[in-house]
Amino acid sequence: MIAYQPFGKSSREVREIDALMRALGNLRHWTGAAAARRPNSSDQGRRLYAAAANLREEAWIDSLDAAYHLFEIEAIHDAWTEAGGPAA
Repeated sequence: MIAYQPFGKSSREVREIDALMRALGNLRHWTGAAAARRPNSSDQGRRLYAAAANLREEAWIDSLDAAYHLFEIEAIHDAWTEAGGPAA
């Protein structure tokens, strides 16, 4: 991008970067929440930890999905195999 080049909200990359940033923010939040709740030994503490751990896993999946879409992993892999790379 050059200086003063306008970018609209319709830009695919801007939307996908925003989705990745949000997913990574959620992952950081739920990782911290799970870590804070892990030492709790009460029944409520264990349930709060389990909920935070489940939400951390969902945030991890969302982060991978957002990165996959942003970096076009499938297209990169297809181009690599077409260029003679191993098809593993």
